[in-house]
Amino acid sequence: MKKIRLLDILACALLFCGAAQAQAAKVAVETTARVLPCTTYLIATYDEKGRPDAAVIDRAGIAETASGNNMIFYISVVPTRQTAKNIEASGAFTVNVMNAGIVGKGDYCGEVSAASDGGYFDKFAVTGLKIEKSETVNAPVLTECPVTLECRLLGTRDFDGGRHRMYLGEVLGYRLEATAPEGDKTKGAEQYDPVKSNAVVYFAGSAEHSGYYKLSAPYGRSGAMYRQKYPDGGGLEPKPSGK
Repeated sequence: MKKIRLLDILACALLFCGAAQAQAAKVAVETTARVLPCTTYLIATYDEKGRPDAAVIDRAGIAETASGNNMIFYISVVPTRQTAKNIEASGAFTVNVMNAGIVGKGDYCGEVSAASDGGYFDKFAVTGLKIEKSETVNAPVLTECPVTLECRLLGTRDFDGGRHRMYLGEVLGYRLEATAPEGDKTKGAEQYDPVKSNAVVYFAGSAEHSGYYKLSAPYGRSGAMYRQKYPDGGGLEPKPSGK
């Protein structure tokens, strides 16, 4: 058997360490950078005359009330945008998750304003997106989107020097397309498959790579991934995170 020299071992160790350091290295960027994955939301609203509008919003998130019985969905919108004006006029909005089949139509809605020279521009006449009125709030539902949250405006929040206004909505209605869940339709949220529904995510902030990306395959379930890596719990008994 050929002997392995100490220098060979040291060389391999240095190469390994160098590769590990290169992989872990990070650089500081401007704090306004938004290189983050997020779900693409089409926020649908009615204006003061009851005319529908939809726009892409990616500054958004979910919280819960103290009781855990109600979800709060918040979006951040520039107050001068028509979506913001519509929410303040109607007191409601719907959050619609796009699938890859309609992302071109949704992107159009995000780039074109419903306010045109003081008049109204009908995006739905151009895109053919189908809508229906929500049963719970004064806002339209985009029927081709696999997921819709129907929100009643609870309040707003402004930040000193901030460009956006945060709109907080209580989720009063939650809809899934009938074909999205498998098995028991009354437990659709538990069985919803984002890959089968052709959902998309959005990466913002990168001039070259920002845009829409399709979900290709599930990677692992929350709570199961760590058990695969740490089958003994990492030597300690983990406590619930209390999310």
